[in-house]
Amino acid sequence: MDVDKLVRMANQIAANFDGGSDEALAVASVADHIRRFWTPAMRKQIVERWRERPDDLSPRAAPAIAAIVE
Repeated sequence: MDVDKLVRMANQIAANFDGGSDEALAVASVADHIRRFWTPAMRKQIVERWRERPDDLSPRAAPAIAAIVE
């Protein structure tokens, strides 16, 4: 899959999760969604992009990808 599309998707998912005043909950929810619904190949691609160009991801999506790596 096109990695730029994955970046857009991750940023859209992050924009749709509202943690209210709990940003950590929102980030965890984004990470959980990506773990559950993305294929291993998609996750691998987004992690590689995050490592190369973390600023492509939103402030909520980037830490969610970091959580997937951990």
